[in-house]
Amino acid sequence: MNALALELLGVAKDYLGPAAPAFLSRELHALGVNANNVERSHILPLAERARLAASRVMDNKKASEFAQALAQQGRTVEAKAPHDHRLASEAAAKLFASGRLRQAEAAYRELVNKHGDIDSYSGLARTLVSLEDRDAALLALREGAATFARKNDRVNAIGLLGVAVEIAPFDLAAHRRFAAALANQGDLISACQEYARFIDAALGQRDTRRAWLELTYGRETLGDLPHLLAIADRVAAAQGGAKPTPPPPVRVAATLSAPAPVPAPATTPVKVVAFTPPPMAAPVKVVTVPQPHVPAPAKHVMDEAALEAKHRSSLAAAVQARTRPGSSSAVVLKNAETITHAERTDIVDTAELLARAGLGTTPKPKPQPAAARKVVVFTPRPVAELEAELARHVATGSPADDAAVADVRATILIGARDARATEAALDAARKLMALHKMQAASDVLLDLIGAGFRDREAQRLLIEVNCELGRRETAREKCQLLGAAYRLDGQGAVAEDVERLAAIL
Repeated sequence: MNALALELLGVAKDYLGPAAPAFLSRELHALGVNANNVERSHILPLAERARLAASRVMDNKKASEFAQALAQQGRTVEAKAPHDHRLASEAAAKLFASGRLRQAEAAYRELVNKHGDIDSYSGLARTLVSLEDRDAALLALREGAATFARKNDRVNAIGLLGVAVEIAPFDLAAHRRFAAALANQGDLISACQEYARFIDAALGQRDTRRAWLELTYGRETLGDLPHLLAIADRVAAAQGGAKPTPPPPVRVAATLSAPAPVPAPATTPVKVVAFTPPPMAAPVKVVTVPQPHVPAPAKHVMDEAALEAKHRSSLAAAVQARTRPGSSSAVVLKNAETITHAERTDIVDTAELLARAGLGTTPKPKPQPAAARKVVVFTPRPVAELEAELARHVATGSPADDAAVADVRATILIGARDARATEAALDAARKLMALHKMQAASDVLLDLIGAGFRDREAQRLLIEVNCELGRRETAREKCQLLGAAYRLDGQGAVAEDVERLAAIL
């Protein structure tokens, strides 16, 4: 939002109150401009449109006063005196144009240190991009935007964030900062357009998963605006022709390869009786299995049957019957149950397994009563000690160091059960994700959730991290749970987006 737009917004607030930002943004977009590039030549058409629109909600006299107040902002102003560093800025631009990039970088850095205007930051960023150092360029623009924001100069701050999006159109952090800055100044239409630009870029790369993630984030941040709903329809329409994301490799359980069947030479059915010890609790069923008729010498048949009866024990017979369906004997287990991979079984003792199979006589020992569980009461950390430790971890300005410091601070606050832990953990996770340190981001988010902090944004970021790490099964389950949570919160539209993302994964 430039200076003229700020003046117009101040006038509109006097007449429309809280509805002024949305009204001004809508009328400017109807003229083909926005709050960042509106000029004084657009004031008269804007005033006429404002008079017609305002006459629907107020009397004609009040609407005319509103239009006149807007028209007065279009008066010409005296040109400001040029800055004293204009010549230095032009010299740096000439160095850049002539291809002397290192000299141009040094000149722009000197201008940034001395004057710190938007042209210096923009020139430095473009020079660094030409030197193939995009990360340093984005860092310079981010620092410049933060400097202007501290001075309450939103116009230049948004201008630098716009340059960051221009030089790195696929950078997630730059895109979200720019959209958030536009939304904070009340220009929701431009914020929606920025989300549309990024989502269209993701669709251009056939990345429907990223498009749905960003659309879900935008609807959580801005709400269910008509522009975002239109984007949702466009993404859903493009999903059919998008290149599907390759599924994770199928995990196949290891199975024993069955040997080729060798028919046992026998002329008559062979009777196999499982050997049982004298104190037998229950009789073992004798099963007669007819074998295929293959002519062979009778002596060979007797030797093989004797060898099998000698070496087969009762436990071997039970195990063989349980693991090999084609074996010649079977053991029926009492109270047998089918247990899935997600359930725990109590069959952990060999003696118990034999008792349930009817092959043991030792009575099952009575379970001893569990000892009373000790409850550890959490003792909050002294505030002075906590603040002193946090003060020892200060950001240095480097992205990697800032992410590491944010991670340490989040860990300290989570361990102390401090109310600031949620915000610190989310900030640390975003910084780590920007550096593609997905495992570290996953750790800090899991620490936050495991400590009992409940935050939907942490769950959403964890889904995004799991997708980047290739854990699509985990991400799909978390999407389903998060969608159910959003429905309980009454946010049905956001829940539908999350469930749609789960279907894509």
